[in-house]
Amino acid sequence: MIENKLPAIGVVGAGTMGSGIALVALYAGCEVYIQDAYPQMLEKAGEYLRSYLEKKNQLDRSSKFHLVSKLEELTPVQVVIEAAPEKLELKSEIFRQLEAICSPSTIFATNTSTLSVTAIASATQCPERVAGMHFFNPAPVLPLVEIVRAAGTSQGTIDHLVELTQALGKTPVVTGDTPGFIVNRVARPFYGEALRLLGEGVATHEQIDRIVEQGAGFKMGPFRLMDLIGIDVNAGAMRSMYEQTFGEPRYRPHWIQMQKLAEGALGLKTGRGFYQYKDEGRGMKDEENQAPKIGGGSGQVLISEGTWAPGINELLVGAGYKIDSVPDEGGRPAACFVVAGRAEEAARLVAWYDQSLPADIPLFIQCGDIALSEAETWVAHLERLIGFDGLFLDGGVMTLVGGSQLAPEFRAQSEKIFQHLGKGIAWVKESPGLVLPRILCQLVNEAAFAELEGVADGATIDLAMRLGVNYPRGPLEWGKMIGYKKVLAVLDHLYSEYHEERYRACILLRQWARKS
Repeated sequence: MIENKLPAIGVVGAGTMGSGIALVALYAGCEVYIQDAYPQMLEKAGEYLRSYLEKKNQLDRSSKFHLVSKLEELTPVQVVIEAAPEKLELKSEIFRQLEAICSPSTIFATNTSTLSVTAIASATQCPERVAGMHFFNPAPVLPLVEIVRAAGTSQGTIDHLVELTQALGKTPVVTGDTPGFIVNRVARPFYGEALRLLGEGVATHEQIDRIVEQGAGFKMGPFRLMDLIGIDVNAGAMRSMYEQTFGEPRYRPHWIQMQKLAEGALGLKTGRGFYQYKDEGRGMKDEENQAPKIGGGSGQVLISEGTWAPGINELLVGAGYKIDSVPDEGGRPAACFVVAGRAEEAARLVAWYDQSLPADIPLFIQCGDIALSEAETWVAHLERLIGFDGLFLDGGVMTLVGGSQLAPEFRAQSEKIFQHLGKGIAWVKESPGLVLPRILCQLVNEAAFAELEGVADGATIDLAMRLGVNYPRGPLEWGKMIGYKKVLAVLDHLYSEYHEERYRACILLRQWARKS
């Protein structure tokens, strides 16, 4: 830290991010200069800062912030954090002017979330003093700050910004200057795959959010989160990533977002996006959130050999069922689950159970890496075949998919069984990888690409995703929990079904799978 003291900080831009960053600095005890050319923005920022300082009983720190309209008034500061709109020309011009105004020792940081820090720094004669300092919205709440090393950034600048971030009470992670840095890059599949699932009619946006939140423990599903961030902001990040990577298919924007932009339905800030916000409700009925109580099951349930439904035995036993792999002599099991992975073994087991069991017993098959329509070619009794997501049994909702000829009585029987397991139910249309395996395995794959390309190491990537976007686990932690071989199998299944480069597995992920 400069002279071992908190530096005076200049914040360029008095919008939501700039005001939030200024509040963080004030909480830490810094002298803060907030610059904006628009008086109404400065007035609004001043009201915001005073309001939150008062809530924290720190109103005495109001004397520590200064609202200024000209960049020339930032001469007293030792660090400038730019939080202007995401336009390269605008940011470059700001830094050109700041270099002429500020002391030769002043450090310049940009809060850009998608633009190249190297490109911004190239507008100056002192690129060694320019780096990224990317806060997350809301800045006073979220603990992560990405410190971005541009091509010319000195180690001294990085060290200073890491120390400053810690002094502000935040957690720094150092990342390379690649499109999207860590968080915005690795998070792309969370939105992109959800949009594709919606666009393909696999599930409604409410269902997808419910599956992600209740099935995997995310605080907000992708559509609720897009509404909160702003669909325009999220779409802009996706478009920027796609353009900066010269059309990488994993970042291709989706027409649904473009349609929302044309409609002016940008999310919470416009009162409507994927959800309506007349009230402050979440757009989901309370009863949909309440899973049934566990218990009430009786009789035998058959479970095949295989590892694609970890924990299912314990769930069924806990609900009151007796578990076996073959039917009791003369008995009538309540259901049969085939949990083998994609191979001749899965086909053999499904066919054997279909031939061996009475025709009125529901037959479930895991569909993480098996297409239900393919499984239909293995059975004679199509009316009882049901696909399920076996990889995510810990959550409160179960994703089910009915075969093309599923009879209503088997649908009702399956719902009763999963209710005994304490699961809510989400029926979706057939899709490779269903919902959670598809989204989460793509997150794991993107994290593997980020590590392969030197953006950050795996532990840093996981930390960034937990702190920056509140993921319940880091993506590589998810990968280890699911098993890298299964992640790879899901991705290869997606690739074989779609034949799109979007679903190609990272070579590093293949190496991890071989070693696991």
